[in-house]
Amino acid sequence: MRATSLRRLVGGAVSLLLVGTMLLTVTGTALGADTRQLYVGPDPSFAQGQGTLTFTPVSAGGSSLSSVYVKNIDNQNLTHVVLTFARTQGSVSIESTILGANASSCSATDTLITCDFGNLKARATRTFSLILDASTDGVAAIHGTVVFNESTNPNGGNTQINAVDGNLTVAASTCNTLATFIPPGIAKTLDPQAAGGCAGDGQHSLLSVPANANGSLVSLDDTADITACPTGYSCFGKEVSATVNDGAVVTPFLTWRITYSAAVLGNINPGKVSFQHGTTIIPSGKKGECGATFTKDCLFSITPNADGSVTFELHTKTNSVMKGLH
Repeated sequence: MRATSLRRLVGGAVSLLLVGTMLLTVTGTALGADTRQLYVGPDPSFAQGQGTLTFTPVSAGGSSLSSVYVKNIDNQNLTHVVLTFARTQGSVSIESTILGANASSCSATDTLITCDFGNLKARATRTFSLILDASTDGVAAIHGTVVFNESTNPNGGNTQINAVDGNLTVAASTCNTLATFIPPGIAKTLDPQAAGGCAGDGQHSLLSVPANANGSLVSLDDTADITACPTGYSCFGKEVSATVNDGAVVTPFLTWRITYSAAVLGNINPGKVSFQHGTTIIPSGKKGECGATFTKDCLFSITPNADGSVTFELHTKTNSVMKGLH
């Protein structure tokens, strides 16, 4: 009887020990950090590039775009999902205007961009886009911080902090080319010669994009002296070629500003100067030629400058080659 009781006592103690061990193991697992994954990156399929920002090409003085996709890629809801970016990052500044489907969740102060998405259910996605202004050429490191909590961790919110980074490569501007992103509602003036090195060029060419332009990349090029002239015209200066990349929406017109030096114009009466855009001859600026409603290519204004040069402003419907005629 005593031996049996002893065996029962020992067996019961072992059982309690095993149960206690199991409880400790289960409790330990439950109390441990239950790390979840939040995708932040440029890939809408969430398959690659996680955590690495990408940017549209840009030259110094232009703007770039970085689209950011956020996805809860685990099966647990997340809470208090917040992304922050410093407005100034080296030689790059982030504009206060935020684009994208969920831009309304983002706000800007003088120093910080904050995108507060609150709760993010399992597999839920959010997206927004940043506009970055690049002042100088080189490589700028762009850094963002992502904070979120797990909603079902029994040990508490388990706050996690991750980073989202990327390197923005800014090409040097030249007298021939400039690449930029054109944000909707924000006018851009592309001035290759602002980079210097073109002082000997008798023609100063700019391309201004209207404020209602939609995102695109633009390059501007001063090409060779004009050799092919329409019948009945003389040609001077150089051809100016502007290219808006595929997929761009620029309406209702592009604005060109071309300044010719007095030496290039010679004895030409600026009021008699015309331009050729594609195959269309743009006449020399009759009053009201452009009109209140844009319907055709036109010479908008002729402005004499103090140094004797003359600036011509033209509105055209499509990107092409512009030639000075008289």
